[in-house]
Amino acid sequence: MKRVFFDILLIVSIFILPWWVTLIWAIIGLFVFINYYEFLASSIIIYILSTAREFSFINKSFFIYFLIIIFYLIVQYIRRHIILYKNETPFKS
Repeated sequence: MKRVFFDILLIVSIFILPWWVTLIWAIIGLFVFINYYEFLASSIIIYILSTAREFSFINKSFFIYFLIIIFYLIVQYIRRHIILYKNETPFKS
């Protein structure tokens, strides 16, 4: 129930609050919940809504999506090795 309430607030904040407030909220969710894939979806939605499309030969969207996924994986790796989360994670070290 706590996760559903957190997700509803995240979705509402995507459309109402500035992008940096929503991003902070999503990063908090990464540390509070296990396998918080909503971070990936919200980050991509924020990027799509906040950028203006312009013509270029190099598509930087792929690079931004790649950075979002890398950030998510790094946080999951760090979370596995923090002593506070040792008993909660389903991964084996």
